[in-house]
Amino acid sequence: MKNLSKKRNYKLTGNTARIKTGSIWPSYLAIAMLFSSIGFGGTYYYFDGGKSIKFLLTINELKEFNSLKEKELLELKLELKMSQISYEKISMNLRESKKENTDLKESILFYEKIVGKRR
Repeated sequence: MKNLSKKRNYKLTGNTARIKTGSIWPSYLAIAMLFSSIGFGGTYYYFDGGKSIKFLLTINELKEFNSLKEKELLELKLELKMSQISYEKISMNLRESKKENTDLKESILFYEKIVGKRR
């Protein structure tokens, strides 16, 4: 039994832990750069080499063009409403003028019947 206890003591106290003192950050940096390049390459492939970005820019330009045309349409609608309102006013004035004209013609005819026509 003494033999066994010596082995245990030797294993517990005899082997010292080895600590690596060399720096391994360059290898970690290389691995990080490798995976970053793989990620960028995959993204470039996934987005068809920038064609998707061009498509998104085209969509943005079309939205801006659409909003500009909507503003122009709104201005034209307002102008049309203003012209309709002015047309209605002119039409109302014309009706009033025609009514007044017919009333005056009736009055003239009445006075001509009473007095007679002048030549």
